[in-house]
Amino acid sequence: MTDTLLVEQHGAVTRLIINRPRIRNAVDASTMNALREALQAAEGDGQTRVMVVTGAGGAFSSGADLSAATQALDPDAAIRILTESYAPALKAIRACRWPVIAAVDGVAAGIGCDLALACDLRLVSDRASFAELFIRVGLVPDGGGSWTLPRLVGLGRALEMVLTGEAVGAEEAVRLGLANKLYPSAEFEARVLEYATRLAAQAPLALERGKRAIYAAQVGSYDEALAREAGFQREIFGSEDGFEGFRAFLEKRPPVWKGR
Repeated sequence: MTDTLLVEQHGAVTRLIINRPRIRNAVDASTMNALREALQAAEGDGQTRVMVVTGAGGAFSSGADLSAATQALDPDAAIRILTESYAPALKAIRACRWPVIAAVDGVAAGIGCDLALACDLRLVSDRASFAELFIRVGLVPDGGGSWTLPRLVGLGRALEMVLTGEAVGAEEAVRLGLANKLYPSAEFEARVLEYATRLAAQAPLALERGKRAIYAAQVGSYDEALAREAGFQREIFGSEDGFEGFRAFLEKRPPVWKGR
């Protein structure tokens, strides 16, 4: 935990809270480094099964903190920050073995939008919005948005968001597939935690391998996806949890997962 990133544990759910509300949770290199370190720590703590990335004070993240980035006009320094701090945090989300949820209450813009897109699921409040604002300052997305966005909303809508910088509101985000669930802002934190807790109660081996299977299948062939799925199923069938799942079904009781 740092001043700019708060960490909360709620059973098997870890909440990572960007804590810079005065500037609508704009992120700098140190915040992204802290986010990466917290993600990796939670991933290996033996307790966490789901992580929630969110922002304090009614915003997810308004993007990069340009006021703190005096090197922004130095191309070499800017790219160094991007590749050494921002990109590793985003990659850590995709590589994390457990599901990572973006809880978007308020604005997710620029690199903040791409941070939300890097997460596995997006839950939004009724005041949420997504905007690829890079075009407004003459730039292109640099947080992986060119990869994630068209896969979520389709090529045409992704091009429109990137080339115009126009914001997408909460209801439209759900309709487009950019967000998974929409909750009232007054109930948002509680509803997100409820959702994350239900997700964390799923079979750990299936949670982990289900995420890996989906992302791995984004490249390669259908035949490769079938073979990969069969390999994962073989691993699970031979595990304690695999036996427990079948036994609990036959005994008509809730399964007790051990993650092995």
